[in-house]
Amino acid sequence: MKRLFAAFLLLLFSVPFMVEADRIKPRVKEVMPVLPYSYSQVLLSSPGFRSPAADLLFINLCYLTGSDVFNRRKERKFTEEEWRRLIENVEVIEKLDPYYFDPLYYLGAYVPWKVGRKRELLLKINSILLNGTRRIKDWRLPFFIGFNYFYFLNDRVKGAKYLKMASQMKGAPSYLKLLVPRLYAESGKIDLAIAVTYEELKREKDESVRRELKRRLRALLFIKELDRAVRIYRKRFGKCPSALQDLVNSGIIRTIPADPYGGKFYIDKKRCVVWTTSNLRPVKRPTSSR
Repeated sequence: MKRLFAAFLLLLFSVPFMVEADRIKPRVKEVMPVLPYSYSQVLLSSPGFRSPAADLLFINLCYLTGSDVFNRRKERKFTEEEWRRLIENVEVIEKLDPYYFDPLYYLGAYVPWKVGRKRELLLKINSILLNGTRRIKDWRLPFFIGFNYFYFLNDRVKGAKYLKMASQMKGAPSYLKLLVPRLYAESGKIDLAIAVTYEELKREKDESVRRELKRRLRALLFIKELDRAVRIYRKRFGKCPSALQDLVNSGIIRTIPADPYGGKFYIDKKRCVVWTTSNLRPVKRPTSSR
């Protein structure tokens, strides 16, 4: 009973302090603050202050980009210039504490979705992340770089390059080993996709992953063979075949192979290359209803 009464008195006496705290609650500045590293070098000449300063800057960034608890938890909106300043802040943090992983994770997992498809900002993000990979050996850093390239910047070749780097690092999920050759194949680099898949097969020990790699390899080899037949057709008739059946009718191939993923190979008329309706992923068959 005494404890309950004491808790009640503590709550009663804390009300004035809560009211005062609400009155002086922090307001978001109109412009995102940034601490130039040249200034921080002078200010933080002692190495012992660098890590705490990095923590303080990162906490500030998390607060600024989090939900505004003082305004009905509405997400704050920033201008392109403010996002640029935020990215510069992360760069300062990493210079103060080069092995600080959390700001890099924040920069790779959160910020690209907020800056839209602003190429300059995305390239700056990738540059900071790439610099981080030289010190921090975590597969997520090259993964974020690769994802930014192929998803936001529409560069599948560079995306595949960094995703391949991620796939070879400790702790990386096995699906990356299948994603990389698919990105190469989608960008028209079938030979490179085949080479990467062969390379992964040599290293991979997990039998379930090996089965998927073998299926991916079969599909890629079929695409390569059909592409070769299309080139022969174009050389012979001076035009792109209207369908794969033309390759059979002209005697260049005997039959159209079946896609191991359950799709159908076809000719992309715009580029006159072979692709598949499965996009190198298993096709889900509709279940029959009685």
